[in-house]
Amino acid sequence: MRTLHSYGKSMAVIITFLLALMMLMPPNMAYAASTYTATGTESGADIAAIIAGTKPDASGNPYDSVEFPAGNYKYDLPDPVIISRPVKVKADTGAKVEFKGGSFRAHNNSADITFTGAGSFEMNNLNSYGFFSSNVNAKFNFDHTNFTIDGAKNFGIYAFGGCTMNIKGGSFTVKNCSNTGNEGGIEFDKGKLNVSDGAQLIAENNGNGTFGDIYMNGAMEVTGAKTKVIINESKAGYSGYGMVLAGGGTLKVDAGSVDINTSAAGRGINAGSNATNTIDLVNGAKLNVTAKGGIATSGIRRAKVSVKGGSVLDVKGYSYAFDGSLLEASDRALVTLNGKVMDNASLKVLTGGTNGSTIMGGSVLENYKTSVVNGVVTENPAGNHLDNQPVNTAGEKLMRFDLKNFEISNIDIAADPGNAAHPAYTYRVGKNHGGTAYVWAPAVEVRFWQSKEALDKDEADKMIVSLSTIRGNKLGFVGAKVPEAPKAPAGKVFSHWVNANTGRAFDSNAAFSEQRTNVYPVYKDAPAGGNNSTKKVVKVHKVSPRTGDASMIFLYGGLVVGAVVVLMVLIKIRRRA
Repeated sequence: MRTLHSYGKSMAVIITFLLALMMLMPPNMAYAASTYTATGTESGADIAAIIAGTKPDASGNPYDSVEFPAGNYKYDLPDPVIISRPVKVKADTGAKVEFKGGSFRAHNNSADITFTGAGSFEMNNLNSYGFFSSNVNAKFNFDHTNFTIDGAKNFGIYAFGGCTMNIKGGSFTVKNCSNTGNEGGIEFDKGKLNVSDGAQLIAENNGNGTFGDIYMNGAMEVTGAKTKVIINESKAGYSGYGMVLAGGGTLKVDAGSVDINTSAAGRGINAGSNATNTIDLVNGAKLNVTAKGGIATSGIRRAKVSVKGGSVLDVKGYSYAFDGSLLEASDRALVTLNGKVMDNASLKVLTGGTNGSTIMGGSVLENYKTSVVNGVVTENPAGNHLDNQPVNTAGEKLMRFDLKNFEISNIDIAADPGNAAHPAYTYRVGKNHGGTAYVWAPAVEVRFWQSKEALDKDEADKMIVSLSTIRGNKLGFVGAKVPEAPKAPAGKVFSHWVNANTGRAFDSNAAFSEQRTNVYPVYKDAPAGGNNSTKKVVKVHKVSPRTGDASMIFLYGGLVVGAVVVLMVLIKIRRRA
């Protein structure tokens, strides 16, 4: 009889053999991925079940992918089509796939559907939504394909519980949704919307503007130089918006571009708080917010907008370019705020009255009451002045310097010798505005007086001119020119200017860092004669007058020589004779 020990040894050998055999088996022997190739003869319920995974393949497993070859396909989908697994849906080149009626919905962590292929998908005449998610971990992916949602009864996309939506390459359009309600095109209550790889996302003519064409209470990122998002609002009224940033909603544009065009709405972008609702433009990103008509009260309301890395912000056509919003511009930004009433203001009742600009770099065109042109503080025309004067990160109030033909350069701003809380920094300028860079920097003043006495008595009417430059820079850097000296007193002539702060001769090529430098002229005695001129002595060289034409001299000489020659010939002849 065999012992228990011997049976145990045999079982161990068998188990070891089976494990080794399993290791040698290819993975697809356990489960072979399968693809369903559509024919166009399926019912809408059938194709929905195949995509959802409730109608399996011959082996009893859900199809991993559904493929549509070239051709036209039309399906009336049931509503809803529940996605609870990873699945890929592909439209090959030349394929046009049309879904009517139903919606794709995700409710659990495993929901992960990808639409791809060079063909196109369209969802239209939808009973409720195009895509709906109640789970923040669900994923909807659109990978280099062309997808359109046209005419959902409610939102075209409603991430009620959040989700991650990735639109990579291709085109994605949401239009004509919520025509009779107050919902809109795309709404995210949580989660993330990523648009990248040269994709073009268009949202237009959705809802009545209450939720905008895009409503973001999540994170939206637009990435890539060729990636573009376009919002064309056309139906909102006084309280309507092109885009909404609510709750913790944010927008980041990294090298891509976002264009928001409103034709009826009161606001281009409406945010809830300029502390939490941020718009970040980096690496050459572009955000254009334009009112083409309609109420057009505020371009960007109650948001914090950061522009850097050569990025571009352009807001125009609204009464207020910014309303309760904060601007942070740095690192070669190009910013244009062009409000009809104010570039940056707010209604305190509605926005808390908070607004302003922190500018550390770039060409930023917004209008304060004054600006510095060729070193002279100049009044700007009334009409759209800033409500608050811009500052730097140290809290210093800044002046706008209009520098012609200045771009792609850096400006070194010196520390304030009178305040250690105002350190030195570098201000970077990239592209300018049509040949002029609008630079915001701490200003220092150089005052020129008619005399030291006028300076000592602070007689304002005897100040010749006050010039301003950027702290730590020369007057000439901003186009300023030292004035001519005043008329000298009797018996005196101008000698030089004196820097009253140092007591030394004034150097017009020096860099100025003190808040104010006072300059006055000094004179010296005029040379004898009462002026600084002497009679010029001109030496006169006497020249004998000419009494005749020089050509006659040569004539007379020729006659004499000829006579001598004739005389010599005659003498020679007589001797021979």
